[in-house]
Amino acid sequence: MPLTLRNLDLNLLPIFETLMREQHLTRAAEQLAMSQPAVSNALKRLRSSFNDELFIRTARGLIPTSRAYELQQAIQPALHMIQDGCTAPEFEPKTSLKAFSISMNAATEYLISPYLYQWLQNTAPNMKLQLHPDHLEDIPILLKDGRLDFSLDYVDFNDDQIHSEIIAKEDLVIICAQNNKKIQGNISLKQFESLPQVSLIPRSSLTHKQSQLRGTPIEQLMNDDLPNRNITLNVSSFVAIPNIVANSELIAIVPKRIAQQYNKSQPNTLQCLAIPFTYPQVKMKLLWHKSHNSDPAHQWFKQGMSHLAKTFF
Repeated sequence: MPLTLRNLDLNLLPIFETLMREQHLTRAAEQLAMSQPAVSNALKRLRSSFNDELFIRTARGLIPTSRAYELQQAIQPALHMIQDGCTAPEFEPKTSLKAFSISMNAATEYLISPYLYQWLQNTAPNMKLQLHPDHLEDIPILLKDGRLDFSLDYVDFNDDQIHSEIIAKEDLVIICAQNNKKIQGNISLKQFESLPQVSLIPRSSLTHKQSQLRGTPIEQLMNDDLPNRNITLNVSSFVAIPNIVANSELIAIVPKRIAQQYNKSQPNTLQCLAIPFTYPQVKMKLLWHKSHNSDPAHQWFKQGMSHLAKTFF
């Protein structure tokens, strides 16, 4: 019967490689943590499989035959490739060329991306970063097939293959222009319900179909408990809202950080007011596919993102 992989015991090949390297039965047995009789028996089976003596016994040890050298040239690279594939890859941030892709909303991108990029430049200068919008179609599938490494969002997906970790919590505030004549220092529930508001266009991609959550962050947080609102303007991003509010009679609910960032660049233009009803805190979550749980690069990036978000938020 011709020799094929189906009728060859592949466990014999590492023994053959060790015999070629040591060229001594006792030393080979020690390297393999096997008994000498067990290695001798393996050598008999190798000789039978390849129909060659393979090694000539001498007083000094073993001398490989020409057929043994031929086999070594063919087998050794394959064994090394298999060994490399079975060994967990080492990850060194400073030399890694990996590119990470993350989806996030425009407000989070506006707030965190400068610090995220600076962190990468300091710790992993050769890495690349791609930031994608959070309204991509079907984010869970993008995470599963590797087109996205992470998603940074305030919702979960109904998918046990998508894992998540809360990396930050964010408060919301109501903002209005500093010179708004109807509001000075605080806002009542009646004013909240009656005054004109600017809000986000509700997201309706497959992302939210799969999370069973629709609408803006405050709508998703409160569902039917959210008081009525007089929305007269919808925009696509939180980033645009502070400037609109600062130059109009509109009010808006925004993440506290967005309001603080705007007031830092444009002092004395916005009032930041407490919301006149109770609401759940916004939980910022980092989401990824479970297939990356043992990936050292992903583990490193996840820990860095968590630390960065907790420091920043």
